[in-house]
Amino acid sequence: MPSKTGFDRFLDEKLRDPAFRGEFEVARAEIAATDSLIRALEGARASRGISKAEVARRISAKPEIVRRLLTDTGGNPTVGTVFKVAAALGCHLELVPNGGWRAAPARVLARKVHGVTGAPTAARATGNRSPGAGRGRSRVR
Repeated sequence: MPSKTGFDRFLDEKLRDPAFRGEFEVARAEIAATDSLIRALEGARASRGISKAEVARRISAKPEIVRRLLTDTGGNPTVGTVFKVAAALGCHLELVPNGGWRAAPARVLARKVHGVTGAPTAARATGNRSPGAGRGRSRVR
């Protein structure tokens, strides 16, 4: 087992602080969710046999934009680009409750969601709830 780096020791020390740990876990969950979404888009693209260049043509974007979206581990895609790519692949995005997945603390979710929509969930805000909602996790179709 390799020895811990200076950063590992620093992070271990910082994670002892409950406030830091809470924010760290929320940030880590956001990164994991973004990564999962991008992997699902890439899987949909590959399973359909569509090249990244073809996806770019379908959304009227430069090929490097799609290439960065689907392969750059440090990327931060815009929601608009993600929606366009999903539509170009014959998919749509759906917001469903976390169910059994570990959710962010309720106070964090309430602050984020209520601040944006003024309602506990977007489905309640619009009155639209898809038949597949509530199955426990997000998915790209």
